Amino acid sequence: MAKAHNSLGRRIQTRRKAAGLSLRALAAKIGRTASFISQIELDQVNPSIDSLRRIAEALQVSILYFLSDGVSPEPQSPLQRKSSLEYTPVVRAKVRSKLTLPVSGVTYELLTPDLAHRMEAICGRLAPNTGNVARRLREPTEEFIYVLSGSLCVGLGKKEHILCRGDSIYFEGSDLRKLSCASKTEDAVWISVITPPIF
Repeated sequence: MAKAHNSLGRRIQTRRKAAGLSLRALAAKIGRTASFISQIELDQVNPSIDSLRRIAEALQVSILYFLSDGVSPEPQSPLQRKSSLEYTPVVRAKVRSKLTLPVSGVTYELLTPDLAHRMEAICGRLAPNTGNVARRLREPTEEFIYVLSGSLCVGLGKKEHILCRGDSIYFEGSDLRKLSCASKTEDAVWISVITPPIF
């Protein structure tokens, strides 16, 4: 089966090659095998959110760098944004850049035009009985979450908070340990704003 031009595997492969890393070198950085990386790049397996975070860190990019085509995740300078005829501050609902990880049951949509701002806004969706263990980010962040529908479990340190529709929470990124869907039959959908944008 031919690999889609904008598939997650293709985007990881392109970034790895641009960084001058072999399959083995990237695998060594994230504690996995070269075969595992190759399978991801060939779209034969879907990485978990934890594996994708490790890959993003090793390639020195944000996870959102691997968003599907729609709006370029590449950072642009203010001069580039002003001079580009295609740039718009508006992000239409039907053309948001998306990242879907079936293994983790999570989908992220970028709510900002690109990743060149001092904060990033994303819309997250977790299916019932899915979630992930959060890893420490490479630098301190602050985050705000507002739940749109369903119930979301947010683990901060040793405490877990169940947020329902309309609830919000503000925290230091280093405190985040867990995000999971707390609904039994409904997806948890939320908006998250993070500063600085390193998710």
